[in-house]
Amino acid sequence: MIESAYNFPNVERHVYDVDAFEILDRLRDKYLKEEGFVTEQMLLLEEEDLLQLLDAEGYNSKEHQKYRNFILPSNFNHYNNFLAYKLLTIDLYKIEPLLSYQSVLFLGNYYAVKENFMGLLEYLVYDFVQKRVHPNEQVRLEKIVNWLERNRQFLHSKAYNQFDVEDAVEVPFESVTKNDTPPPPNRTIIMDPLFAIILCEKLNCFFEGQETQLYNLLIKDESQDRLVFNRNLNTLVELFKRLRYNSKISVASFEELAQWIEKHFAIRNKQKEVIHLKIDTISQVLRKTKAEPTKAQRILLEVAEYVAPNLRKKTNI
Repeated sequence: MIESAYNFPNVERHVYDVDAFEILDRLRDKYLKEEGFVTEQMLLLEEEDLLQLLDAEGYNSKEHQKYRNFILPSNFNHYNNFLAYKLLTIDLYKIEPLLSYQSVLFLGNYYAVKENFMGLLEYLVYDFVQKRVHPNEQVRLEKIVNWLERNRQFLHSKAYNQFDVEDAVEVPFESVTKNDTPPPPNRTIIMDPLFAIILCEKLNCFFEGQETQLYNLLIKDESQDRLVFNRNLNTLVELFKRLRYNSKISVASFEELAQWIEKHFAIRNKQKEVIHLKIDTISQVLRKTKAEPTKAQRILLEVAEYVAPNLRKKTNI
């Protein structure tokens, strides 16, 4: 069922998300008490520009401003500057994990194709940070360069599809080790193991109390009870549809994807009762654009961008 009213969720963000409003608030807290490049007028102009962007893209800008939450998808050009601001405000020791996280999620934008996160960082974001970093915080630049040097071969290999997780020189999270192997071929849903870790973390807020079961399903391909999604059915199905046409996941057909979703997920009705999903309803969302959720109800656009139906590749629809 599609809700007509905008239903803003509780603010849920990962520590490495590029959340525009959170970053503006951190800039305000960090810099306004000191002399530097940040002024209140600059922050107000940045926020006004952000609100105009959200309005132009069809989002409810006032709601996002009220709740101080909008995770910028990396295919937005504003992402570049806000990533730089994030690098100026995040804990020094989290800079490199932040870059690993964002490199896996990067969708590409006007300034860099999705395979070239490292180029975006080295030739655009780094310069932005360098011009604004405090003299006593030059170590931030060092952290960025360290990450670039350590990951240069890793990212280039990945870009040319010559990379195996077993040969990775560095991986973003402790959950993935050099001994990880690609998913077995009998899985219904196949994805890059590094991406699976991030997808799992991003989805946790939609499966509160079932985080371990979600991990077991996406990473280990093991499940027992159905996972109860805390939003509408079409929101869940459209996410997997979007992941598929963005080639973030591989699944043989819509029929197999529908069966997999039906087998592993459930939702709650208005009476808060857990109800199982119906294949016909799932298939309708997968195959018909009009059954997809509204723009405000789509989730994880920073993970897989929405593409207009006429622009989707026929092999992926």
